[in-house]
Amino acid sequence: MGIRFLRWLFGYIEFNITGKFPERFINAAAKQGVNLWRLRNNGDMLSAFARTGEYESILTAAQKSKNNIHIVRYYGLPYLIRKYRNRSGLAAGLLVFILFFRIMSGYVWRITIDVPDIINEYELRSTLREYGVYEGAAADSIDVPLIINSISSGDKRISWMTLNIIGSTAEVKVSPNLSEKLPDTKSPDASNMLSSSDGTVTRVHVYNGSAKVKTGDGIHKGQLLVSGVMEYNNGNSVLADSSAQVFARTLRKVQIKIPETYDTLQKTECETAKSDISIFGIRLPLSVKEDPTDICSKHTHSFQAELLGNPLPIYSTTELWQHYKKTPVKLDTSRAEELLSNKLKLYELFMIGSTKSGTILSRSFNIYNKDGFFILDAVYETEEDVCVKSEIEVSTDQGS
Repeated sequence: MGIRFLRWLFGYIEFNITGKFPERFINAAAKQGVNLWRLRNNGDMLSAFARTGEYESILTAAQKSKNNIHIVRYYGLPYLIRKYRNRSGLAAGLLVFILFFRIMSGYVWRITIDVPDIINEYELRSTLREYGVYEGAAADSIDVPLIINSISSGDKRISWMTLNIIGSTAEVKVSPNLSEKLPDTKSPDASNMLSSSDGTVTRVHVYNGSAKVKTGDGIHKGQLLVSGVMEYNNGNSVLADSSAQVFARTLRKVQIKIPETYDTLQKTECETAKSDISIFGIRLPLSVKEDPTDICSKHTHSFQAELLGNPLPIYSTTELWQHYKKTPVKLDTSRAEELLSNKLKLYELFMIGSTKSGTILSRSFNIYNKDGFFILDAVYETEEDVCVKSEIEVSTDQGS
């Protein structure tokens, strides 16, 4: 590639050799130090390429070998300049193009965004535009650290983001915040076990600490079940991190209500479409419609134009608004009972999940209609671990 570029830069020629013995020309040219390439035998004629600067040596070799030289074509930059030297308009256009390209290279004409599914790309593009990152923005006017800090700290869904300006392209990459602040699981130095609800004790398993209840005892919410103060026969006592399971029969009551009449949303045949096009950062609306004020769902589609597989700073955006209307629906008794039963099953699922090793021993419920509502009252008898750890506050102050 480098040799081909140098040949084009300094110029080269294609020529034919004719005569009785064209092969002698090759030997004569070699003695003259001429570098020939792409030699071809075309019957009584040889064809070859050589650098323009070796033309005099080629003529000498042809005379010595009694052959004739015919120039077929000139190649390279010197002949290209000579060909267009009288076309000042072309040179001026080339200069204007170079200046235009130089100026435009200082602006952002393409924005690539790599975002997770939990973040809408169109929403992020709108936020970036508010901070001055859009097609047609001057690259030196973009405060990258400020934008990264403002967007990442203002959106809890974002763990971190990067913004790199490479030439005329702004590359944005966002990482989602999937981690949650974990509770402090470090065990306290000293703790008691308290009751989380009222009930009757059915089983007691103490692993560390002193039990304060036994099977058959009635307990109330907040009562001390296992103490972290452990006393020994010699009269000494120590503080411990209590650990235990105290199972008790408990009662849980729940009331679920649903209205007799409620509104549902039904899709209408009415749709509102708004479009605009962005060319080099200039947004041109293709419609003059205002955003709907009634109940709608919006879907946004953005398309970027390409040329020969390369993206262009030309975008078209379409917003489609689907209209809905409220339709009142009145429940009958059988449908209401079905909905209340499903809600009750969902409650039971979360109730058992919220208890520790809990089981439902029995249940009873009643469904009735009152004040425009269908109401379900349910009572559960459960057996569950009612222990809740409570840290013992130990003062380190020394009294006088």
